[in-house]
Amino acid sequence: MGDTEFLAHHGVKGQKWGVRRYQNKDGSLNRAGLKKVKKMKDQYTELTGKQLRKNSAKRASNSKSKQKSISEMSDDEIRTKINRIKLEQELRSLSPKKISRGKAFMDKVAKDVVAPAATDVAKQVVKSKLTDAANRNFGLNGDLKVYTNNKKK
Repeated sequence: MGDTEFLAHHGVKGQKWGVRRYQNKDGSLNRAGLKKVKKMKDQYTELTGKQLRKNSAKRASNSKSKQKSISEMSDDEIRTKINRIKLEQELRSLSPKKISRGKAFMDKVAKDVVAPAATDVAKQVVKSKLTDAANRNFGLNGDLKVYTNNKKK
């Protein structure tokens, strides 16, 4: 390429960083955005001869009836709902819980390595503190021997 051939792009003139051209800060469309959407819908209709459908998620939520309150339910509906909840709880209790490999590894390390090490350290600390207390109380200078099952250690 020569010195005069290059591709440069500086964005949209007057566009600010993080500011959308067709949206308000809450994500809703501003006037320009609404105008652009209408233009795109018109172009689609012109090309295909079909109207664009509205969002199917909105239709599904509108068609789904609102859940009745307990006072509006019949006895059979309440029994059905209670049975369903009990069955779901029973299924959850029977299904093994999935534990990630990392969590399983950490649990095993904590059980097999950390817990015994902590127990040993705690035993040594207690033994040391008891020996120090006994030495102070009886006026000994580290001469106290610990006896277990009538055997010297």
